[in-house]
Amino acid sequence: MTTSIQRRISIVIPCLNDAVLLEQCLSSIVAQTLQPEEVIVVDNGSTDNSVEVANRMGARVVHEPLQGITWASAAGYNSARGDLIVRFDADCVIPPDHLSQVNAIWNRTEETPGRTIVALTGTGSFDIPGRMGEWLALCYLGAYRWSTKQALGHYPIFGSNSVISRQWWEDVKDQITLSETFVHEDMYFSFFVRPHETVWFEKNLKLIMHPRALMGVRQSFIRLVRGFYTIKIAWKREPVHQRLESRRDWT
Repeated sequence: MTTSIQRRISIVIPCLNDAVLLEQCLSSIVAQTLQPEEVIVVDNGSTDNSVEVANRMGARVVHEPLQGITWASAAGYNSARGDLIVRFDADCVIPPDHLSQVNAIWNRTEETPGRTIVALTGTGSFDIPGRMGEWLALCYLGAYRWSTKQALGHYPIFGSNSVISRQWWEDVKDQITLSETFVHEDMYFSFFVRPHETVWFEKNLKLIMHPRALMGVRQSFIRLVRGFYTIKIAWKREPVHQRLESRRDWT
């Protein structure tokens, strides 16, 4: 029987000039059946009214002057007070029971034998009419999970829909080079999951994402280049064969 523990949840949303989408995201958080302890919007130098939207919707604004998603995410994580840090992008909308699901899934992971679960990651669907949004997300995120898993030895964190243990973040944050701002920060942070730890993938933990990640050949190319760069940086720190071997040897 799964233990029923209600954990303190902090939500972190990095934001740069996303006022309209941010308001939709925060509205979906207000409608949650399980309310978080706090919602942190990290303003990474917005010149629109994102900060005004965040304040009006009851979020706590953290200002991070250093530009880049690594700096912004870390600033939010460092400010969080909850046991679990739930990370969304400003262009995401969550269903009313999302945080309730997070709490229930985390309870279940703690009763699963094996490596310690330090992060939980879900999936999503692009906000496109019909089934196209779901199918595109399946291909887009499926490719990310499969390819990155080969380098990590476990599922990667998907930043738009993820949860990390605050204790894990406190343990590893000093090892992370935040000035590497060209990386995909969710993939990069995944490489700091240690041999006795792992990431739990939950396919039923879904949200809706704006399709802007799919817009433009140039943007798609840059995202691909950033992915390869992220792996290159991670492998300089810990070669892939050493990482996979250390995880295989752990008992």
